Formats: sequence, structure tokens, C-alpha cells
Amino acid sequence: MATDCLSDDELASLRDGAPGAAPAGLAQHLAGCERCQARALFGAARRPGLKREPPQLPSLGRAFGLLAIVVLALLAFIWTLSRLAGR
Repeated sequence: MATDCLSDDELASLRDGAPGAAPAGLAQHLAGCERCQARALFGAARRPGLKREPPQLPSLGRAFGLLAIVVLALLAFIWTLSRLAGR
């Protein structure tokens, strides 16, 4: 598949040409070839990036602690509303 890709001269003529003035064959190939798109945008084939570790979930103790804080805050809000309402 690399033999079907655009040459450096063809890519340079696409980059240096006026927008919309590319030859139809070159533009059509560039629209469908990921390797040539990467070469046109980045100057060379993109190197694969580093693999990222998936984010770690919080511990179960932390999750329950946060849940307890939320419940206590909700209870304090309800108690405050009941005191303001005069009950």
C-alpha cells in the first residue's frame, strides 16, 4: 500500500498550491489515505503515542466516605429548612 501513496513532490505540490486547486486524482487519494494525510499534516508518518493507563477508581472507603458526607450535608440542609419554616 505504501507504493500507492503520494510522493514527497506530490505532497509538496498539494501543500504549496492554492486551496481547491489540487488535481482531482491527488485530492481523492489524500481524502482516503490515512498515511498520506498524516504525512501532509505532520510531515512524516505519525509515531504511535505512549499508551495511557486507565484512570484508577477511588477506593471503596473513599467512596463511602464521600457518600456519608453528601448524606450528612443533605440532612443538615433539610434540618435547616425545617427550622426556617418554624416546625
